[in-house]
Amino acid sequence: MGLSRRFGASLLLPVRRIRTSIRYLDTSGDEVQLSAPDIHHRDEVVAGIADPMVLGAVSGTAFGWRLTARAGVTLPLGRTEEDPFARGALGLEHQHIQMGTGTVNPVLAAEVARTWGDWRVGGFALTQQVVYENGKGYQAGDRYAGGLAARRRFPRWSVGGSIEVQAETAERWGGVVYMDDGNRGRFDLILGAAASWRATEQVELDLALKWPVVTHAVGGQLDMPVIVQLGAAWSFGGARTPVKATADDHGHDDHDHGDDHGHDDHDHDDHGHDDHDAVGLDTAGLDIADVSTAEAAGELVPVAGKLTIFDFWATWCAPCKVLEPELIALARAHPELVAIRRIDAVDWDSAAVARHLTPGGFNLPHVKIYDPSGRLLLERGTEPGGLDALIEAIRGLVRAAAARRDDTGRR
Repeated sequence: MGLSRRFGASLLLPVRRIRTSIRYLDTSGDEVQLSAPDIHHRDEVVAGIADPMVLGAVSGTAFGWRLTARAGVTLPLGRTEEDPFARGALGLEHQHIQMGTGTVNPVLAAEVARTWGDWRVGGFALTQQVVYENGKGYQAGDRYAGGLAARRRFPRWSVGGSIEVQAETAERWGGVVYMDDGNRGRFDLILGAAASWRATEQVELDLALKWPVVTHAVGGQLDMPVIVQLGAAWSFGGARTPVKATADDHGHDDHDHGDDHGHDDHDHDDHGHDDHDAVGLDTAGLDIADVSTAEAAGELVPVAGKLTIFDFWATWCAPCKVLEPELIALARAHPELVAIRRIDAVDWDSAAVARHLTPGGFNLPHVKIYDPSGRLLLERGTEPGGLDALIEAIRGLVRAAAARRDDTGRR
């Protein structure tokens, strides 16, 4: 959830369902049967809630790059088992799969992203540090992840690829790293391909395939030929309908808790948003048009002989929905004088924002108004509570331009 232009918050509530099967082999590679198989690793399904993660984020732009820093904690809601090594030594059934850590763990992350036209590139790094053991003597391993991704947007689709690394240190029980079983560390190098399809204005479907090209788990080895991720995203709260929009990619962090070593798959995946037609206010017969993404990244060209209002907006900008009908009303009152060109700012790392808003530190909604000769009359954004003043300033410029046109006509 975006709290403001710079600050946001997120909550991850993971649910894990782990199905494992195992074979025991002797030193020659032949399968053997254990005399008491139930007390060891066994074929089974374990399911439940893992540790939720609560994060805050702060973002900014520097040299055309969107920078985001995240910090937060995991909450110990996932189930942890009794010491499996102590129970195993007594010949009792035990469980090595942990649904959670049983501790509050700090999480730090950083992301960078940049957009060039229809392309978006980015990178991320994340770590979860486990600094103490829980009441059962369990201290999970520290986790690390990082990667690079690129994505290309097409009409209604976006596709991309990624490379990432993940690592986890060994778990401890009572301060001891056991060398005969359990999670003794892990490393993965993963290549990925992803595609997103925007089914409606608010619903998006995602598919990602990931191939662990290098996997090393100390002790037991997991056969993981491919990771398949399916996703659905619903955007709500501030949708703007009376426009045709060209939107850019939005970065999402998918922290998927999932293998039998309790290892996180930290997927930094972008979702491409594309053109969609929407219905809303009647603009028939008015000089109102949408500026394309490529045009918005360059110099704005006013309409010759008209008062041209460039309106920067975004689907998540609630004040933009208030401003637009006011602009349309002015265009309807002065159809021969007023031209409106709408620019979808998309998000704060888009090319349009980098060119026209970031250098001046402007917020949304934002307008640039040129007189009929092409001279810039007004460039102004708005802070909370300042929308009425912006609307009144625009009205004043339109009234003044209309009065000058009438005086010229009379002369």
